[in-house]
Amino acid sequence: MMYISWDPILIGISYLVAFIASFVALDSAGKILLVGQSTSLFWRLAGGITLGMGIWSMHFIGMLAMRMPMMMSYDLGLTLISFAVSLVATTLAINIAVSGSSLSASRLLLATAILSTGVVSMHYVGMSALMSHSDIHWNLSIVLLSILISIVASGVGLWLAFHLRHNHKGAVMNRIVAALVMGAAVCAMHYTGMAAAHFHSGQHLMVGGVSEAGLSVWVSATTLVLLGIMLVISLVDSHNRTNRLTENLRQLNNQLELQARYDALTGLANRHQMDSLLQEGLRQANDAGSKYALIFLDLDRFKAVNDTWGHFVGDELLINVVERINARLMPEMTLARMGGDEFVVLGPNSSTAQVTELCTALVSDMGKPFYLCGHTLNISLSAGISFYPDHGQTLHELKLKADTAMYNVKNDGRNGWAIYHVGMSQVLSATPGLLQDLSLALARAQFEVWYQPKYCAQRNDIVGFEALLRWRHPEQGILLPATFLPALEKTGLIMPVGNWMIDEACRQLQIWDQAGHPWTLAINLSPVQFEQPDIFFVVTESLRKYALQPARLIVEVTESSALKNLDRSVQLLNEFSKVGITVSIDDFGTRYSNMLMLNTLPAKELKIDKSFIKNMGHSESSTNVVATIINVARSMNMNVVAEGIETQDQLALLTTLGCSYLQGFLFSHPVPADRIQVLTEQQPAENKTIPVGIINTNYPAISQKNPA
Repeated sequence: MMYISWDPILIGISYLVAFIASFVALDSAGKILLVGQSTSLFWRLAGGITLGMGIWSMHFIGMLAMRMPMMMSYDLGLTLISFAVSLVATTLAINIAVSGSSLSASRLLLATAILSTGVVSMHYVGMSALMSHSDIHWNLSIVLLSILISIVASGVGLWLAFHLRHNHKGAVMNRIVAALVMGAAVCAMHYTGMAAAHFHSGQHLMVGGVSEAGLSVWVSATTLVLLGIMLVISLVDSHNRTNRLTENLRQLNNQLELQARYDALTGLANRHQMDSLLQEGLRQANDAGSKYALIFLDLDRFKAVNDTWGHFVGDELLINVVERINARLMPEMTLARMGGDEFVVLGPNSSTAQVTELCTALVSDMGKPFYLCGHTLNISLSAGISFYPDHGQTLHELKLKADTAMYNVKNDGRNGWAIYHVGMSQVLSATPGLLQDLSLALARAQFEVWYQPKYCAQRNDIVGFEALLRWRHPEQGILLPATFLPALEKTGLIMPVGNWMIDEACRQLQIWDQAGHPWTLAINLSPVQFEQPDIFFVVTESLRKYALQPARLIVEVTESSALKNLDRSVQLLNEFSKVGITVSIDDFGTRYSNMLMLNTLPAKELKIDKSFIKNMGHSESSTNVVATIINVARSMNMNVVAEGIETQDQLALLTTLGCSYLQGFLFSHPVPADRIQVLTEQQPAENKTIPVGIINTNYPAISQKNPA
């Protein structure tokens, strides 16, 4: 038997080559989900070719590590055949394994068979390329062992390549560990196969072919060039994708900043921007000792237009109203939209005569018919005016006085204007009687939890619900949160009521669980609740009380609440996430925030605010914001929920954009727990939502002021 020794340095290099090739192949597979179909083909081919080249290079470096007492040479044809077999087998196997959305057992077995056959064939064809005058004698048991190792290594490697495609947190470290395992498996197969070969001491190698030195040069050059090219391409691609993502985030942040400051439909300053402008205007008026006018404008009978002709005509009317108002304003004045059909005019350095003349003209203009979409529309205008410093020194005082003047105009028959004076009756958002009733509502069991379904966009079925608070007032019927939630927060009643709601929601979730419904349930934490010191204990204790899996619960926190005290938010949300509760960022996009902060928050879900959804049909910027949010969220492995869906066009567009979950009146209004059975008997694909009349059977009418 011929004495054979091994070069440990070359053995180490062979393992390093196998590791690098495995890592590049896994990294290429990870890029498939991030690119289009044509580009994904490149990365599938690149991953397969890189792995095949790496395995072949590792094999011949291992051959060079075998030291024999004679010069070795290799048959060029067999060497090239072994190279081709390795490339074809790995490329086919990688494409079969990672190209689908799921990896079935049959596809995994087929890909494993192709890869293991190719690796074994490459190895033994490569061994046969060793030119000698006598045949190599093989130990059949060790050969079979090497084949078994190849099958196991191929299956494990392909399984890892598929399951490590997602670019979640820790993906690079997982690929490094997987590449170490794959490299070790490939080396184990190779050196086991070489151990099966026996050379007799009397044999000698044939002259010709590729010399050992020549093969080492070619293998080294091929390995370095191909692996180097792939690494450079991968790094350049990652750099470009990072730049694109950064640019998308920058554009999205700019759009969110505009959305946070300006109304999407009219382009006017919104409520938040108006407050900023008013505050700055009051400061300048104080410094200059001048007057400042604040005018509240409200359209009369606008709701009738929406109800009769639809929201599209209503939106067109608002745009035309803005044009008529702007045509009357002086250059230094600013028009803002408070929401709905309410507008505000900011008038720096405006005299009483100028403002009264303006309001008279505006009331006259609004009284003239609007000819829109083939309809003749008639509305009127009510306006209330307050002046700085006559009616107040602060933003809040001036707004309250202008609002009071406007409501007095409405109470006097509308279609006019008035300047605030002390004799006007103030309009209070919550009367003392209502506050008294609210303080007793929990003890009297008047609060209820209603549930709005959430549908899976792909399967078109119910996957869960969102819990929403309702107050069954003994005289006013079912009241929505907009009516009483501010008072709950101001009086501190939000804490006991919020704790009750969490407990009641978990109790209902247990009922569904026992009935065999695997639904999730989302609960909203108001800003005051989120600051509650024991909120984590309250939520987890309710889960323990009703023996619920934490994964069934979703905690929704508004974007502004999450970013208000970032350190505490990260700590609290991490605690929720660690126990298995899903964290969702609600009303996303309504405030100016940096999307990069999502990397800091342990959120698994984003809820796009309904204002974006409503404006998608006629606002390109809103559509772009929604599309960008969905793309960025998917790149961060987050689910996206679109709420406020009311039309089939919105549904079709959101489905095309790849939104995960859908929610809105198109599917169903919020319903009491005992009405959910009706929902489960409906088919969303046929657009059979529960009519409001059915929902409210034996229930008092719901206020239409805020249908949230």
